[in-house]
Amino acid sequence: MGAENAFQLGLLQRQLSDKQFPVHHQTAAKYLPALMEKFRTSSGPLNGPMALINSISYTPYFIRFCRLDASKGLAVIQTKRVAAAIDEILTMTPNDAGSIGQFLATILLLQGTGDVDPKDSKILLPKLKLWQRRFSGRLAEDTAFRVEMLLMSRGKTPEMMLPVLAMLASKLDKCSHPSCDRKERVGGGELMRCAKCKSASYCGSEHQKKHWPQHKALCFAATF
Repeated sequence: MGAENAFQLGLLQRQLSDKQFPVHHQTAAKYLPALMEKFRTSSGPLNGPMALINSISYTPYFIRFCRLDASKGLAVIQTKRVAAAIDEILTMTPNDAGSIGQFLATILLLQGTGDVDPKDSKILLPKLKLWQRRFSGRLAEDTAFRVEMLLMSRGKTPEMMLPVLAMLASKLDKCSHPSCDRKERVGGGELMRCAKCKSASYCGSEHQKKHWPQHKALCFAATF
């Protein structure tokens, strides 16, 4: 499996079942602000709030939350925690290291690296090479490579990761009807949002109505 495909698979979900999708979307809609506060007061690169946020990071609720002030500093905090614990991470299981790398790569991609402390980048960059060798052939290797590329980009999204960023952004920035690629309303103007979840976008009421049978299972009143 190529690095990009492995990254996308790890980023976008781990063989989620039909039952897990609604649970993850509901958790994101109802609890993301509270989870963020728990995350801020937690410690270490791998903890309960981080693991739960990571499990819902593929949802459009999380993508939208990352654009709000309430999520400010998420990438900076996690980068600092990973830098502080990097030697410990290198002794962890591939699954735990993969979860840490996946979460950091996701939020660095969504929030950028411009505010990351240069001291943390300086600590991490050489260690990420060791991380990749230590977990060669596993998801942890691919996520460490992505983190390395993002930190080396100095605030710019690496060209090779632009398609992944576009794919994530499309969950909000294009019509949610699967047959439609519009990025504005029919007739012009910004896409309309589902009034309940605020995390599904439509080019008009016709596509919103047609998409409702698929969307309703993942539509929950958002607390943000």
